[in-house]
Amino acid sequence: MSADHLINKLSYVKEVKPRRGHKRSWIAQCPAHDDGSPSLYIDEGQSGNTLIKCWAGCGATDVVESVGMNMSDLFPDDNYECRSRRPNKDFDYHSLHLQISDNRRKSGHKQTLEDKQSELESFMALRGSR
Repeated sequence: MSADHLINKLSYVKEVKPRRGHKRSWIAQCPAHDDGSPSLYIDEGQSGNTLIKCWAGCGATDVVESVGMNMSDLFPDDNYECRSRRPNKDFDYHSLHLQISDNRRKSGHKQTLEDKQSELESFMALRGSR
């Protein structure tokens, strides 16, 4: 669903210059509280998501429910999939630890019992995460 659906349910809406990284932006009176002056920002993101921020402190859920909508209405219906994934920090740490251990072993460093145990822990962590 587009931002227009939400915009049509709000009062005193004014389109403003799009904020950085957004397609379009508006300011309106927040329907979740008695708003004397517009304090609700609505942005349409590059992916089509509708982003809302009440500067008086109302939560997004409060705003959406006050106009009879659901949070899912703020997202496009085009089966959008996130293209970026956050790296798994544990995976990155353990794989780097194993690479360092392997390089040290190849360069002739003798492993201590503690080194072997930590290498085994990293190996088991990676094996369990896949």
